Amino acid sequence: MNIFIEPSDVLLFRDGRPFSAGEGHRARSIFPPTPNTMQGVIRSKVLAERCGRYQSYRDGCAQCPEQQTCTIPEEIGKPDKQGRGSYGAMQIRGPLIAQRQPSSLKVYFPVPADVVQVKDKENPDAIPKLTYLQPLPSEQQPFGENDLPHQLLTLWTPETKPVEAATGYWSQEEFRKYLLGEPLAELVQPTQLYTRESRFGIEVDNRKQTVQEGRLYQTEFIRCEQQVGLYVELEGIRQFSADPAARVGLIAIGGENRAASYTEQLQLNWADLDQQLLEKLKRSAGFKLYLATPTIFKQGWLPQWLDPHTLEGEHSGIQVKLVATAIARYQTIGGWDVAYNRPKPTYRAVPAGSVYYFTTKADPEQIIQTFHWKNLADDSFDAQIGFGLSLVGCWNYCHLKQNTIGEAK
Repeated sequence: MNIFIEPSDVLLFRDGRPFSAGEGHRARSIFPPTPNTMQGVIRSKVLAERCGRYQSYRDGCAQCPEQQTCTIPEEIGKPDKQGRGSYGAMQIRGPLIAQRQPSSLKVYFPVPADVVQVKDKENPDAIPKLTYLQPLPSEQQPFGENDLPHQLLTLWTPETKPVEAATGYWSQEEFRKYLLGEPLAELVQPTQLYTRESRFGIEVDNRKQTVQEGRLYQTEFIRCEQQVGLYVELEGIRQFSADPAARVGLIAIGGENRAASYTEQLQLNWADLDQQLLEKLKRSAGFKLYLATPTIFKQGWLPQWLDPHTLEGEHSGIQVKLVATAIARYQTIGGWDVAYNRPKPTYRAVPAGSVYYFTTKADPEQIIQTFHWKNLADDSFDAQIGFGLSLVGCWNYCHLKQNTIGEAK
């Protein structure tokens, strides 16, 4: 099933930074939440609707009178006191920001890291022009090929005006243009989808029922605009609620278990894009992978299936070589283990919007079948719950005129 979650109130999704009153006193929110958070929301919903025996589930269902007929552990897995346990047959794609339309759902993707906006000082109020960054061929690199960092090609633009990082989102329809290498559409700004609200509080001594001096804190909440929420694709869960025929319902989400409603939706259809990509990839220098959700690689920014020295490797039978990347600053991902009341391990993740450029001899059909709308992470458990949702795009080299590298910014 695929669901659209629409909040009824503000939401709180804390980032992975430590937080305590009086010290690291500001709790920041991220939006959309990480796949780690979303799997907890989904599993809690299934348990609340179909089980309710939380402690028995935590302890392995050994004392549960229905353990012979119950399929919940097979569907969503079990926690483990010594680790994170398993996720059963559950598969998740997302979450992604979405907006409910009268007859459809509009899903939004964060702007890729290889898209920049051109600064026009003469007309600062004009809508910024967006342009691609593209790999420079080896012979046009601004420094010697042997000095390239990690043997990666430099990303460049022929624009002579200054450029800066772009922020915002594209809907699925506009995002197709990016993947196909077509002229880029105007971005939807985050404030058009959600706003951030800060609220202040002070820590209370529960024994004395008095406030503690100097223990102020600030919490940041997310307020979604009307009909804006989260889109999530689910597999492996036979029944989401107590009523198998239910297509709408309530769900608790985020910090403080804020109320939201969910509605079943149709899965996103990429069939038309696949056909267009097939033709584009045949005429491209290679393919690029865009990450719609953050992911965790054991080598930091580099997938484990790539050799750190040659940048070559194999994934699902396809031989590839990494030639360039566009990656923003790492995202800290942690969480709280509700079952055992303890913090989860903290990781530095590759953020959503990151882009990897590859060359390969594989057929475009193989590339799309292997990478498009698939979860990519070094650990299969991370991929299972939605980390590294990737989409395939095409790219070509940026060929500059001679002696223009010093002029281009």
